[in-house]
Amino acid sequence: MSNAQRDIAAGIEYPYNDRPPKDKAEMAALGILYNFSDRHGIKNALSDVDSDVREEIVTTMADIIRTIYDC
Repeated sequence: MSNAQRDIAAGIEYPYNDRPPKDKAEMAALGILYNFSDRHGIKNALSDVDSDVREEIVTTMADIIRTIYDC
């Protein structure tokens, strides 16, 4: 299993926005955020974010990911 696959699996198991992903784009966003949460300096900032903003972050990242596939 690649690091990316592990990050995605962990992001699904421990979602940043505390809910299951709706689609593959949200799975990717959660994987990225899981990876970021393991990085010094970023993890503290991410853990201090309110739940409504966490949802916005995941939604925005997923929208960006979806957009690249719509091109």
